[in-house]
Amino acid sequence: MGKFPFTPSDMKSKEMSDMKKGKRLFVLLWGTAIMAGTLAAEVKLKIDPATNLKLDFAARGYYLNDQRIQWSGLEAGCGAEAALKTVVTRDLEWGQLRAEGLFFFNQPWGKNQLRDDLRSAYTANFRVEPFALSELNVQLETGAFTFTVGKRETPFGRSYFPHALNNLAFDSPFIRSEAVLWRETGFIFSMRQGILELDVALVNGEEERDTNSSIAPIVRIGCGGENWAIGFSGKKHDGIGSEQQKEFKNHFGADFMFRSGGLQISGEAIYDEYGYKHAIDPASIFWPRSLYGRDINNGHDNPAIGRGGYLNVGYTVGNWQANLNVGEYRPEELGDPYHDKLTRRAIATLSTEPARGLRMTAVLIAENERPHESWMQGARPIAGLFIFQYSL
Repeated sequence: MGKFPFTPSDMKSKEMSDMKKGKRLFVLLWGTAIMAGTLAAEVKLKIDPATNLKLDFAARGYYLNDQRIQWSGLEAGCGAEAALKTVVTRDLEWGQLRAEGLFFFNQPWGKNQLRDDLRSAYTANFRVEPFALSELNVQLETGAFTFTVGKRETPFGRSYFPHALNNLAFDSPFIRSEAVLWRETGFIFSMRQGILELDVALVNGEEERDTNSSIAPIVRIGCGGENWAIGFSGKKHDGIGSEQQKEFKNHFGADFMFRSGGLQISGEAIYDEYGYKHAIDPASIFWPRSLYGRDINNGHDNPAIGRGGYLNVGYTVGNWQANLNVGEYRPEELGDPYHDKLTRRAIATLSTEPARGLRMTAVLIAENERPHESWMQGARPIAGLFIFQYSL
């Protein structure tokens, strides 16, 4: 896929100006159509001397077998998805204005799904949106400071392991799939001065538009260089949801990364407050449920406490990338066997690029045995994924 640069001419008449704008729009749409038709591409456009547009597109076909949800009838099968990233930048005299978007296109499950009184409680867990707004924000950067408004990656902690699917939770360690959100929406102030790093955010506290009126502050203080980083983060919130449905979502954590040649070692650890603020009837939960018993109440306005972390080791040599992630999460023991059991999770990823733009990835996930409700018997703590991805 080629590039589509524009070199604006010195047209002075309004008619020629309109023609120039029309040409830009035509080439933009033409480039985007070619990009979609060929499944993957990178398109760069120069809108004017100060404004640039970049589009990245990737398509994936995959086979997934997740025996952890064997009881659902949706544990194994093939699927397809795509991701589109857009970045628009405009140079200013005193900084840069940037707009970023990351959009996911997902294939939903078939309509004829296994249903009964027990499985229907988990219907929301398997609801897949064909189009998902993963990130969309506007950034204003000047010197060492950046101000962001919108939806973007959370400033809490830092992660360095790879993702194979649009579903970021699938191949993530427990603290990232069950506790720390991948995205936050709100106002984020960032400073990078030498090795010092500071992020201060006022956000909804949940990934999408807020379902209550409270605001969650997030702070991360750290330092780092090209091959190392360390930081400490905190998030405090009145809860996700409204009234009797409020859930705690508070964390305090630390993260680190060290890189040498093709070797990269990283990790995170958190102190986690979770659970419902008030007693709640499980039958009234119509949003996605936890498969690890985290839908729990530890008394009025009293969170359950958990501690967990992971260590990630990645190595790159030539066109091959290998990654091993091992973690553990220990919940507070509250007398519920489906909740109290600790979770250990190991994720092994092997990826190669046999041809330019073509990446083949295999992922294996293994967990320890956990108690299950009787109707979930047959589930095993293992999952596998194989992906063909084409991108430029």
